[in-house]
Amino acid sequence: MLEQGKINIRQLTVLVIAFTMGTSFLLGPSPLALEAKQNAWIAAIIGIVIDLVLIVMYVALGNLFPGMTLAQYSEKILGKWPGKLISLLFFSFFIFLSALMVRDLGNFIVSNVMPETPVEVILISFSMVVVIATRYGLEVIARTTEIFFPWIFVSLLFLTFTLLPEIEINQLEPVTEGGIKPLLGAGIQFSSLQEFVCFLMLLPFVNRPKKVLHSLLLGAAAGGVILIIITALCILVLGSDFTARNIYPSFVLAKKISIGNFLERVEVLLAGVWFLSIFIKTTITFYVSALGLAQSLELRTYKPLTVPLGVLMVALSVLAYPNITKLLEFVPKIWFSYAYTFLLLLPLLLLLVALIRGKSEAPLSMEQKD
Repeated sequence: MLEQGKINIRQLTVLVIAFTMGTSFLLGPSPLALEAKQNAWIAAIIGIVIDLVLIVMYVALGNLFPGMTLAQYSEKILGKWPGKLISLLFFSFFIFLSALMVRDLGNFIVSNVMPETPVEVILISFSMVVVIATRYGLEVIARTTEIFFPWIFVSLLFLTFTLLPEIEINQLEPVTEGGIKPLLGAGIQFSSLQEFVCFLMLLPFVNRPKKVLHSLLLGAAAGGVILIIITALCILVLGSDFTARNIYPSFVLAKKISIGNFLERVEVLLAGVWFLSIFIKTTITFYVSALGLAQSLELRTYKPLTVPLGVLMVALSVLAYPNITKLLEFVPKIWFSYAYTFLLLLPLLLLLVALIRGKSEAPLSMEQKD
């Protein structure tokens, strides 16, 4: 096996929480408010529920082939060459997703923290860190996330409680104005930002297979609650119109925190939380892209691929999204249908074909022993 490390259930849960926050922590509230207005928090709930249903499907697929990754059992289900094609399509999705997040980070830093710095410098620097982390392997990535998670959690608690005096409940009214259709539309779009299909590449490396479903659902739900709270705070404090117009409403939210005259500039804390969560998510997506490509090419290790894939990731982040305007046009117009091809259609196809053909490797039931 290309990856020798193992992660425990707690580490998997923490990885999923950080992965869920990812880009959505800073970028999620704005498109939600644009579609669902003051009911953005309800749309976020709908999106998370959709994600939980998708996770059940992913685990059902993974349980048919214990000890195998998505790239490996795609070939077993569809045959060698069709399976390799599907695996390469997933690779393209994972590396493209990595490039998208690298660009998200670069745009944020240049527009809010270091405006004089060329965005290419940020993209290259961040990508180098991601490549280095990936080369250390999954176990180190999980342990690093576990170390930083308490700091992320405490920072979010601090942000929430210090904003309570700024809340205006009437900002949530009227509830469900416009009917359920815009809520469903916004919720479905929001769910496309949580690409949990990546974890189909990681399930074989979890040391307690029986607990995988519980861990994934718990992590996604916990991360989802954080996103719902952040979205609700944006609406309650900033209002739905401002939230919809601003690219980074949660960052603006943190700027409103001021305790006396001695505690200000708390937005730096929020930026740090987001940087950590997007670093973790980008590292996971880049890792699974390298691992999946190595398995498709039948290599003995994924590590020689990390540097050229890192160069590809930077190139895609520059060429695919030349400026923030193009990026903002891409996500609502193209990303939804593109992402759902990999989040729903292809996994569902693999699951149905596997069940119809009776293809499996000693299937795991939900009650299997550890």
